[in-house]
Amino acid sequence: MVDVLGGRHLVTCKGAAVEAEVALQNKVVALYFAAARCAPSRDFTPLLCDFYTALVAEARRPAPFEVVFVSADGSAREMLDFMRELHGAWLALPFHDPYRQCSLPLSS
Repeated sequence: MVDVLGGRHLVTCKGAAVEAEVALQNKVVALYFAAARCAPSRDFTPLLCDFYTALVAEARRPAPFEVVFVSADGSAREMLDFMRELHGAWLALPFHDPYRQCSLPLSS
């Protein structure tokens, strides 16, 4: 995953930028595609948050697992609000990152 996201920055739910290569080194990475307006996303996100929190709490530091959120939200504000409301302490691809745009299916 570092190969795909190398040279990019990710953001925390507090808006801080981190280097993807550093944050994801030697970790299994789960890409999580979701949006605040999507009911299944809103139902599943707390479950993923609980799983992530438990896994990270039980692992030796640094935890060998990381979630990277790829937002399908309509705006950066909506994305950050969703992250702050329901997400765990995982990372996200910034809203304006071209990879986020390329990875989402086109709307009809």
